[in-house]
Amino acid sequence: MARTATSGPLVLGRITGVTDLVRVIVDRIADGALSDGDRLPSTRALAEQAGVSRGTVVRAFDELAAAGFIVSRHGSGTRISDGAAVAARAGARTRGADEDPSESVVPPRQGRTRRDLRPGIPDAALIDERAWRRAVRAAAGGMAGVNPWEEPSPTLVAALSGHLRRHRGIAAARPLLFDSSRSAIAALYAAFAEASPGRTVVVHMEDPGYRGALLMARDQGLDVRFHAADPDGLSVAALGDEPAIVFTTPAHQYPVGHRMSVERRVTLVEWAGRTGSLVIEDDYDGEFRYGVAPLPALLTIPGAADHVAYVGTSSKSLAPDLRVAWCLPPAGLRRPVERWLAVHRRGPSALSADALGEFIAAGAMDRHLARAARVYSDRRSRLVAALRRECPELVVTGVEAGLHLCVLLPGRDDDEVVRALESAGWRTRSLSSQAAAHEVPGLVLSYARLGARDADAFAAALRRVLMATLRGGEVAPGCSDRIG
Repeated sequence: MARTATSGPLVLGRITGVTDLVRVIVDRIADGALSDGDRLPSTRALAEQAGVSRGTVVRAFDELAAAGFIVSRHGSGTRISDGAAVAARAGARTRGADEDPSESVVPPRQGRTRRDLRPGIPDAALIDERAWRRAVRAAAGGMAGVNPWEEPSPTLVAALSGHLRRHRGIAAARPLLFDSSRSAIAALYAAFAEASPGRTVVVHMEDPGYRGALLMARDQGLDVRFHAADPDGLSVAALGDEPAIVFTTPAHQYPVGHRMSVERRVTLVEWAGRTGSLVIEDDYDGEFRYGVAPLPALLTIPGAADHVAYVGTSSKSLAPDLRVAWCLPPAGLRRPVERWLAVHRRGPSALSADALGEFIAAGAMDRHLARAARVYSDRRSRLVAALRRECPELVVTGVEAGLHLCVLLPGRDDDEVVRALESAGWRTRSLSSQAAAHEVPGLVLSYARLGARDADAFAAALRRVLMATLRGGEVAPGCSDRIG
């Protein structure tokens, strides 16, 4: 007969947070103080006993449920799961010694300072924390008996299908889940290579471009061809007539920020169909656009389904530490991509995936994207206006979409500018560092986390740096004579 843990208080020791509480409960299961089926105290009662907040207990229960040690059912409270004692005595734990899952399941609040303008990190403070925690609790409550390696999250797959239909016009999507867009891209490279035995696989990339996609291609020994980034997007004129892979970021070219024209999108899809090629569409931040009409995802263009793979991620819309991405491969490559995923085990955390699915299904993602787009639009406008005031002749690109823009610095050593800005307290990324063959001097600047006064302060700092790094008394390119 199952016992109730409240019949005798748990010996908890000193509890300072989620990690301690989880460890103690698993240890009590292992030493027999708690047995399968035992009912745990309520979160409120256990919080009082442990001397911690109720939120700490809730997060600890979420983690224990995700690992299969406890199960919560409406009307019957929270109990120790069947088989938990055997697992605990065998040494199973919810994490490694130094790993804290709250850092990945709960979007982070700390990290880079607001003076770090390097791209890649959205503002996690914009997330509705109550909605997110409700999603995590709902996900944790339904995870008993789930094998995260064999069963993809049906919750997230279903939620993403509706999300992609509403936001990107992609109908009947059946996404495969990954731990990152890099993993999805690597799987697509491998699948295409498997379907091309005896042939050197060529990958065409825009340059400057996404270094992650380049690293994955080089890791697999593929033949990478670089094409200078064009304001209208990649042109098929230079691609040839042989089957190949094209990697592209058409919604907001990374890092320059151009949007691929509709004409180029159509001709690229037609080229892929004619040559039997694969186009990888990395839609890393396509959900954010400002004052412009949405352009169709490549996958929605007639004839694209057999030749375009769509890759998306939560890293820009929510937080990169969530580590959830998805891929819609062409039907002919789906099985080899699934095999790659099974062999390499690069799926997301089951709890993270289910939590994101619950977040989307509850409508919280739609509300978040609407709010975030308004905030990011305002921050982008502040930065553009400040740059125009301080250095009115600078060319700024990529302002219509995404979370970053580029400032071009013709004739400049952009790495020198980056170092000078860092000495002044600002972290930035040089545009030339993102190029392999077609270097363009400039700065890649994220405005996602800019504070109300940061834009003016940064633009003034950039003006001072450009003036200080003048050679021979010439006027800094991109800055007016009035500076100084």
